[in-house]
This record gives sequence, C-alpha cells and structure tokens, in this order.
Amino acid sequence: MRIAHISDIHVNYGTDFNKKMFEKGVEIVNKTKPDLIFISGDLTTDGLLSEYKLAKKSLTTLNGEKAIVPGNHDERNLGFKLFPEFFGDATFIKEFDEITLVGLASSEPDKDDGRLGVGRHRLIEAGIKMQKHMTIIGFHHHLVPIPNSGREKNIIEDAGETLDIILRNQVPLVLMGHRHVPYGVKIHKTLLVNAGTFSCNRTRAHFGNTFNLIDIEEKQITVTVVDIGKEKHKKMIKFNLEDGSCINRYYDRDIRI
Repeated sequence: MRIAHISDIHVNYGTDFNKKMFEKGVEIVNKTKPDLIFISGDLTTDGLLSEYKLAKKSLTTLNGEKAIVPGNHDERNLGFKLFPEFFGDATFIKEFDEITLVGLASSEPDKDDGRLGVGRHRLIEAGIKMQKHMTIIGFHHHLVPIPNSGREKNIIEDAGETLDIILRNQVPLVLMGHRHVPYGVKIHKTLLVNAGTFSCNRTRAHFGNTFNLIDIEEKQITVTVVDIGKEKHKKMIKFNLEDGSCINRYYDRDIRI
C-alpha cells in the first residue's frame, strides 16, 4: 500500500500559500498513484470560510481517496466549526484494504498548542483492538522534538501518555506534521514520521516544499521524501517490521537504501 503523506498546505489569499508549488506538488502526487492521501492538518492559514472554500476546491485536483485531520491553523476564527462541514469528522477510525487509520484532531481552537486527551487515547486503543489490519495513527502536532525546526514548542501537552500508549501497543507507524520539516525516527517498535510543508512559503533553510511517500509492505515500511521544487525522490527510512531493524538516512548517511 502506498500513502502520500501531505501536510501544512496553508491555503490562503495572502503570502503564505504558494499556488504554483501546490499545483506542481499535486502533479507529482498524482503521478505516484497513491492508494491513500493522508493530510495531517493546516489546510488553511487562518481558518476562514474563504480559505476553507479554496482548500476544498484545490484538493479536488488530488486524485485518490483522502483522509484529513485538522491542524492548529484550521481551528482559528471558528474554523473548528467549518472543518466538519468541508472535510468530515476531525477524529475518526477508517478501515482500508491493508490498514486501519486512526485520525485524531490534536489542535484546540485559537491555540498553537495541542493535546489529545483521554477520549482520543481511548480511540487509539479502540483502533488497535480491531486487529483486522495494521493500525496507523495520524494527527497534526508532533510527539517528539523535530531537528532543524527551530526553538522547540507545541509538542502536544499529553505527549508522554500518548507516546506510552503507542509504544506499549507497538503501533508501527505514526504520521504527523506541524513543523514544516520532514523527519522520521524509530522509538522502540514504532516509526514516527513528520511531513514537511507541501505549499507554504514559510519553509526552513534549504528544506523547501516536500511531502512523504510511505510504502507499506508485509514486512517493511519505506519512507521517501519528495522535494517538490527539485522534483527529486530520496528514500530516507527502511523499517523492517519483522526484526525491528531500521535504516535511517537522517543518521545513517553512508548507507544506501
């Protein structure tokens, strides 16, 4: 199964949104023919009705099934009331052919900080107990500090409890966004993966606009970072689900994957 993991689109009518980069990114995503497109929040910049309308229209150009959770920018200015209207439930369990996806709203209205809370923790456990497929968790905020993203802030308030539930249940994959930098790291038997920004002009240093391709096989998860501007694919992580071994080019720079 192939998942296109997109985050931090930041649609608006101002300077945040790079429409040309968005259109180029859409073209690349469509060529990869993903089975699922997971968008981990910040579709808008200020949660305004005009932005939601533009985001909805823009996302119709992405071919394939989509699963979407909100980010902190989407919940500004009563945007939390608009999200269900335009994109469906902000928190959900969805079953696909090969995975069970638990999507969670980690943001709170008019705050940059995030939290999941007891109710969403229970939803994680409910998704795990279904045991029909591999369970994957997705939300906007990050669980651990992200290198190259500046001074650390906005890790979800209950990151410790959330991480404990995920690690204790050996959830193989968690997908996140928020910090505009692509990153991945394995902790215990779980791969934590962040997507960079798909089309926001607020990029960091030379990271540019990116998205992740997640290829899930029976025994392996492969994470590829796609640089939209340069049109380059770079395999970053190979995670062996059988023995727990992981090659990570963020750190294993001399190893070919």
